[in-house]
Amino acid sequence: MREFIKLQLKLSWGLNKNDNKKSKILTGAMGLIMAFVMLAIVYLFAKVLTRSVKSVSIPAMSTLFLTIVEVGLLVMGISMQIKRLYSPFDLEITARFPLSDAKMYIANIILVYINMAIYGFMLTFPVLMAFGLAAKVLSFKFVMGTLLASLISPLVPFGLSLILAIPIMYIFKLLEQRNIIKLILFILMLVGFFILYNYILTLLSHYFLEENNIDSSTVDVWARLVGGLNHWFNPASLLRSFVFFENFGFGFGIYLAVTVVLGAAGIGLATPTYKYFRRTILEGGGARWIKKTTLNDYGPARAMFNNGFKNILRTKTYAYFYLGIAIATPVMVFLCNKLISDVGNFQVGSTINFGASVLVIAVFMAMISAFSGMAISMEGNKFYITKIIPVPYRKQLVLKVLLNLIVSAGALLISLIILISLKFITFTQMVVLLFAMLLYAVGVVLNGLNLNLSNPNMKQKANGEADEINISITMIIGILLGAITGFACIIVPFFAPMWSVYLIVLGVAIVYAGVNALVFFTTCEKKYSKIEV
Repeated sequence: MREFIKLQLKLSWGLNKNDNKKSKILTGAMGLIMAFVMLAIVYLFAKVLTRSVKSVSIPAMSTLFLTIVEVGLLVMGISMQIKRLYSPFDLEITARFPLSDAKMYIANIILVYINMAIYGFMLTFPVLMAFGLAAKVLSFKFVMGTLLASLISPLVPFGLSLILAIPIMYIFKLLEQRNIIKLILFILMLVGFFILYNYILTLLSHYFLEENNIDSSTVDVWARLVGGLNHWFNPASLLRSFVFFENFGFGFGIYLAVTVVLGAAGIGLATPTYKYFRRTILEGGGARWIKKTTLNDYGPARAMFNNGFKNILRTKTYAYFYLGIAIATPVMVFLCNKLISDVGNFQVGSTINFGASVLVIAVFMAMISAFSGMAISMEGNKFYITKIIPVPYRKQLVLKVLLNLIVSAGALLISLIILISLKFITFTQMVVLLFAMLLYAVGVVLNGLNLNLSNPNMKQKANGEADEINISITMIIGILLGAITGFACIIVPFFAPMWSVYLIVLGVAIVYAGVNALVFFTTCEKKYSKIEV
């Protein structure tokens, strides 16, 4: 059992020689950048609240941030419980290990807790350090208390996740073949998160722009929220007693008791459920999705479009983070534009609106279109079929480009309609943005496809999805180029006429799309013919 746990930890946290090291390094670098940005927001948010909501003490205020951490750990715990206990993708392999069902169950429970402990420390310690710095309470005692809270923060979420994972898992099973419903739920959660994120950024911007002040109604809302969280039934309020060493014995006793009760109840409920699903999966007795199908007499182009769209819906990475982001993009564009234009108007006037639109739309076009970086790799070990079907290689690739562009173009059109309806931009600016951003999306799609042609990766993960560094590279290039262009369009109007801004955004889009189109059409067939499974 010990060797099994060590092996699983190595697979989760180690760097194997077969892994794509560039992808790991790039993913790690992007993770560090995102972590730095999030901690900066936590610091600023804590600074605003501690200075504005003066009716609440600093220790009580820390409960809000600890609650966010505990909820995050609970979500992670539920996800890991479902993945390891009830839907393990490697069960057919691990079932052959010389371990009894009971030992395998205990090993998986231990693995979940170890991973939660790692994530708990990675979340709790930096967040509380940022809070302590903002609230000016950093001291040796505070750091020691934070270390202790970081070590025990996953205990209650772990016990609670054992219980909550069971009903949530059953809900997932009911939705297992209903990808459209799951996609809709994901989009709603994504939009909800973005609305909350936008609200916090708006609060911060108003605070720093309006002479370090926020209105009294907002202060009352946050004061009531923090006051409601500061009760013994909230585990985060018990963690606060460790951080500030207030009622330490009482807090530790209650926290440990709650953990024991939840853990015992969770294990009691999870054990028979685990055995049932393990037996069902191994015996192949799970429910089958039955659907009558007919042979469609489609032409080559329509057939490949139909197949490509179904692949998107059946592949989680594509369906959630590609199609999902594309559908949610208009809402995100509206919120980002409103925030940027509000801040800009407060400082410099409405001149900033067009540049803000360029910046926001270009970034989201890059996020959506970058998934063309795995358009070929997603074929996986079925790639050989594309070599023998009676459709020229170039036509197959052009169809992949068009499929990606249709999704991007739909998100762009809806976003522009929203922006002009709310008078963020003029009709002329909408026309310029339409042509420029379509060309920009063409550039990003072709950039991703060119990278995928040069560096195809047909080896898929155990869950059936490709491990593609090309998506990350394409997204970084697209976001950086879009951000630079957007900032240029914000700055230039202050010392040059508006038509020069239009030339900039159109020129960048034409050059980016043109260079990638030239590379694509001159090399695609030769590169494609060299790819082998």
